[in-house]
Amino acid sequence: MPSQLVRASVWAIAGSASQYIVVFFLLVYLAHILQPRDFGLMATVTVFLDLGMQIARWGQLELLQQPRYRNDEARNQSLRLSLAIAIVFAAMFVVGARPMGLIYHSAQLTQMMYICAAVFPFYAVGSIAEAILRSEFRFRLLAFRNTVVTLIGAGVAILLASRGFGPLTLAIQRLAQVSMAAIWVWTAVAWRPRVLGRVAWSWTLLREGWSVMAGTVLPLVVPRTVDLLVGFMLGATPLGLMRVAYRINDFVAQMLVLPLVQVANAQLSSLSADLKAMRRAYLRLTQASAAMMCPVLLGLALVANEAIPLIFGEKWRPCIPLVQIISLVALVAPVNLYFSSAMVALGHSRLVLRQGIFQLIAGLVLAAIAARISLQAVVIAHVIRATLVCAFNVFDVRRYMKLRLMDLWHFMAPPYVSTLAMAIAVFSARQLLAGSSPRLVTLSVLMTVGGAVYVATLWLGSRMGLWPTHASLVDALMPRRWRHRQTIG
Repeated sequence: MPSQLVRASVWAIAGSASQYIVVFFLLVYLAHILQPRDFGLMATVTVFLDLGMQIARWGQLELLQQPRYRNDEARNQSLRLSLAIAIVFAAMFVVGARPMGLIYHSAQLTQMMYICAAVFPFYAVGSIAEAILRSEFRFRLLAFRNTVVTLIGAGVAILLASRGFGPLTLAIQRLAQVSMAAIWVWTAVAWRPRVLGRVAWSWTLLREGWSVMAGTVLPLVVPRTVDLLVGFMLGATPLGLMRVAYRINDFVAQMLVLPLVQVANAQLSSLSADLKAMRRAYLRLTQASAAMMCPVLLGLALVANEAIPLIFGEKWRPCIPLVQIISLVALVAPVNLYFSSAMVALGHSRLVLRQGIFQLIAGLVLAAIAARISLQAVVIAHVIRATLVCAFNVFDVRRYMKLRLMDLWHFMAPPYVSTLAMAIAVFSARQLLAGSSPRLVTLSVLMTVGGAVYVATLWLGSRMGLWPTHASLVDALMPRRWRHRQTIG
């Protein structure tokens, strides 16, 4: 069983990573073809689409993987329940398409909602089949399917964008990927639903589904509500700029910490009986995440003036300050990433819900105020919310995991101080270059200087005894011969 879990985790990570890579390169291509307003219109549709899809799923994807629900009756009930909710949302999209188009003065938005209405039933039926495959640990097939479907969807998007379909490209791409994924996954499942006849109804499955669904929808409410506020109050173009800025940062963050997040729940749960070992594991995970996120995301902010126009095009230059502001989340995100896993492992699941409610209230209040000011204010509100959540999490981790703040600082000091040194070096190098070199040369020099200074600061700090001996990050990044010399010294 452990080897099966390891293989499943490897395939799940590989499948997710390959999708992120394809999606990012597609984003770069579409950014050159489409306009910020096009992305803003799709973001408006996505506000309701993502929430509706999660509600339609009703937690059945997670529950059907449990041994007690791996039976014909539960699967039939789950399929009918999810499909019924999906049809309701599809009908709401059809009815609301024209009014939304009038609000945004866009006939294309109306067409996009008509197209995306068909996403709901495909997603609902596909999620049931995927749950069955997950319960059978067929993650390799799912990873292969997801990668191929993403590639096909990217091909469809490139073809449509090149033929001038504009924002409709994004809606058709979404429908194509979801429908192909649903059809593919059903061809791999041996079980077939009972179309006719009575199905026993389990209120326990319905109630448990509600709890799981609420847990997955709650984290989406804040970002999707922010999108809605920005779209209504500032317009589709600012919304498109904001969404692309978030996607750039999300791509980098997900690619860096995805493997750690995937294994955190299992690792922390296995150490729940040994609080000292669990604290150490939490600190190592947090430190490793900071070691990757801080230099890369803050480094991206430092070179955004060169990188964004070069990669995405000049029309996305207004994204630069947004990317720079969002990158500050890298300073607090590592602490937030593993809070839920730690509290669940300790048996304090209620704290996760409490944190979610706090995050929801703080996010909505800050976003409502910021949307009346400017787009940059909205992004600043996002950073403030993440910082408040970090303080909230640190308080609970200190109380329930008995984690001392000094221990947390000892583990976070190496990446924080090294990132500060990197920022000073990059800023100084830019002043020396002073626009005398081509943009690509400047970007290459700044990245080289920043990376070298970051690693050198970690090593020098270790040699000078600034980092604690348990800072495994330094051992991982230092060349082997340097570690050997340090040990001899």
